[in-house]
Amino acid sequence: MKMREERGIGYCGLVCALCEDDEQCVGCKQGGCQDIIHCKNYHCCKEHELCGCYECESFPCLDTILYKTRIRAFSIFLQRYGEDKLIECLLRNQKQGIQYHKNNNHYGDYDEFENEEDIIKFILEGKS
Repeated sequence: MKMREERGIGYCGLVCALCEDDEQCVGCKQGGCQDIIHCKNYHCCKEHELCGCYECESFPCLDTILYKTRIRAFSIFLQRYGEDKLIECLLRNQKQGIQYHKNNNHYGDYDEFENEEDIIKFILEGKS
């Protein structure tokens, strides 16, 4: 999978730069996501002028896509380390063969953990 850094990272923490759903999509923050009409995270962040859900004092809102452990973990990572560090780690991990999505599916290696801290550790350390 090719990293398309110009797409960036969505408000919720999903990595639009690694999404393969729509080649024409420019990313969440640029209004390109096909689910934008129904996305509570997108509309809330736009309304409150946030760079991401992780900046909100009510983070995480579990009635949004943040109920998913991986997505919540990516947002926590962004809160702690920032977007540049996340992209750096994901690129390194990708070179190690770690897959964000497998077989054009929204499930990947980062989904194989049960809690946020294990995912964050995996993002930071990659394969041992």
